[in-house]
Order: sequence, then C-alpha cells, then structure tokens
Amino acid sequence: MIKTQKKALIIILALVSAMLGLVWLAIILILFLFIYKIVLHLIPLIQNVFLRKIIKGIFLFVFLLAATIGIKLLAFDIYKIPSSSMENLLYPQDVVVVNKLKYGPRLPRSPFEIPWVNIAFYFNENAKKRIKEDWWEYKRLSGTSTIKQGDVFVFNSTWSKDYILIKRCMGVAGDTLRIKEGAVYTNSKLFAPAATERNNYKFKIKNKQSLYKYLDAEGLSYVMLRRIDNQFHEANLSKYDLDQLKKAKLINTISIQLDSFNDNNGLFCKVPNKQWTYDTMGPFVVPKKSMQIHLNPETFSLYQATINGPENAKIKVLDGNYYIDNKKIKAYTFKQNYYFMMGDNRKGTMDSRSWGFVPETNIIGKVQCVLFSNKDNEFQWDRLFKML
Repeated sequence: MIKTQKKALIIILALVSAMLGLVWLAIILILFLFIYKIVLHLIPLIQNVFLRKIIKGIFLFVFLLAATIGIKLLAFDIYKIPSSSMENLLYPQDVVVVNKLKYGPRLPRSPFEIPWVNIAFYFNENAKKRIKEDWWEYKRLSGTSTIKQGDVFVFNSTWSKDYILIKRCMGVAGDTLRIKEGAVYTNSKLFAPAATERNNYKFKIKNKQSLYKYLDAEGLSYVMLRRIDNQFHEANLSKYDLDQLKKAKLINTISIQLDSFNDNNGLFCKVPNKQWTYDTMGPFVVPKKSMQIHLNPETFSLYQATINGPENAKIKVLDGNYYIDNKKIKAYTFKQNYYFMMGDNRKGTMDSRSWGFVPETNIIGKVQCVLFSNKDNEFQWDRLFKML
C-alpha cells in the first residue's frame, strides 16, 4: 500500500512539473521511478542471499545519493548570507533556501560543481589544474518564471565564481536605468522601494527623550543616532523605520544624505563629462542578448568591463578607434542577458554600482525563504522558515 502511494505521489509530482513547464523534471522523476522499480524487481532474482543484500544496499545508497545530488543541483540549495548588504531583509549569517526551479537550474560547467562527485576530482592533480576552468558550455534548463525587477536572488560574483552574493534586482536585461538622488527609475518609472531598503537620513529631533522612549517601545532600539551639528542628527534607517518616525511626529526637516562626487569613488565606470555618484547615475541601458551598441567614448566607458569580462571579447581603443582581436569595429552586439543588482542597505553594500552588470550565466536561483537566523548571536524563532 505504501509503495503504491509513493508511486502515485511521484507520478502526481511529474504531472505537476509538466504543467508548470518543467518537462525535464517530469522526465527525471518518471525515469527515477522506472529505474527504481526495474532494479528492485531484478534483485530478488539473485540466488545468493548475502550477495542479494549487498547489491540491494549498494543500489539504495547510490539511488539516495543521486537523488540528493539531483535536488541540490536542480531544485533547492542552501546558502549563508555573507554580509549586511541586504539588511533589514536578510542579516549576516542567515541561512536561506534558494529555489533553482524559479528561473531554471544552471547545469554544472565542471565536475567541481557537482556535490560529492567533485571529491574524486580534488584528488586528481591534472583535474585540479583546471579547477577554475569551465569544462562544458553554459546551459540552463527551463524554469517556472523569468527574473523580474525587485527579485532577490543568489549569484556568483563577477570576479570569482567561488564568491557568492545575494542582492535585489533593480534592472533586467533591456531596461533603461537611472538613479536620481538615491531613487531608482526604470524606463522612466520610479521603482517603489522595499520597506527594508536602508539609507542615511538627516533630520531634526523634536524631543530626544521622547524619541528614545519611542524607539525602545517600538523595538527600534537598533537605530543609532549620530549628531551632525547643533541642529541635525543622522541615522541609517529603513523605509519602515523612517515611516514609523514620521508617523510618531518626533522628527522633522528630513532629507536623504547623498554621496558627493569624487573622481575616485569606485563606480563601475567613469563616463566622460558626467559626475556620477552612488546616488546619482545614468540613464544607461542594461545589456540584453542581441542588443547592439554604437561604440563611442561613453558606451565604451559603460560597457568595456562587461565586454572584456563576461562577454570575453577583449575590446580595446587605439587612436579613437575600437578593436576586437585586432579587427576594427564600430558597434558591438551582446551575447547574453545582464542584470543590475543593488543591496537594500544602500550605504552598506558593494553592488552593481561598484562592479557592474551581472551576466545570466552567474545566476544560481531565487531566495525562497530564511531557513533559520542567528541575528545578533541569538536564534530568531520568528524568522524560522520566513518567506521573502
């Protein structure tokens, strides 16, 4: 009876997967069920009882190992938050579940990306010499949806595939993005900030004693006030924090603290004759597959790192002319889609404003929920399995 129920469950999961557009997953589930049934049917034919038990044990171990690897590679995985860049949504050391089915799982590009299997390759000296190489071409299976602005997902950094980052998508491939006085505009429309988005604000305090009492009563004691001068204070606040203080009417004359221009500000590009900062940049287009750009000093500045990096085209400029593989070109066509990522903690993050566009090949999956959290070195029961 139990075996029949398990069989029916797998068949139902396969049908649901196919209905969601995950035909590949439906095929894998049916294939696993078929192999399982066939092998368990053949094992009883072995006459030697001891050998039969050994083979059955080995098969069940290999089957469970394959299922575990399959789930980790193709469906769900677990990651730890490396920094404070996504406060107050995610905190350092939070452990999150990443859904790879959402955008479609990325297939391994080397045996070192396959759990458990990679152990054997670490002991092979010739294989270890190629540990940073891609052995196979990039391939992504179909997912249940596409990436949308506002999604929070996990991806490999643009400088090292071993370094994992988690940010919010602020611009998808083909979007025209602009940041003006800290606000993000996509295709000329203001992107409504998440309640967890944090920034530095300057304001006057009406009554400091009343403010501190309010912060303690409302669970906002983490808000740190810094005196700027005799009249103004500054604090790093989320949109939620700011809204609460406004409602309480304890602060006034509020303004966002914006970065000033600095020629060495560490932005991902230096556009000629434009004073961009982390709070004011653009407009510019997020590269899209098959999008062609005319090369000039501005576009070269914007996209040089992307073309030389993820695009692997090695572009250079000489006497005002642009060359790829010593061939003079006037335009460039992108080979893949890119995304512009930003941390919710705007003043406490290194993101696309610093290191540029994230290629589709680097995307791992969407953050589904917080598995557990030890925020402030204390287990947070209210964040257990918290959905984003």
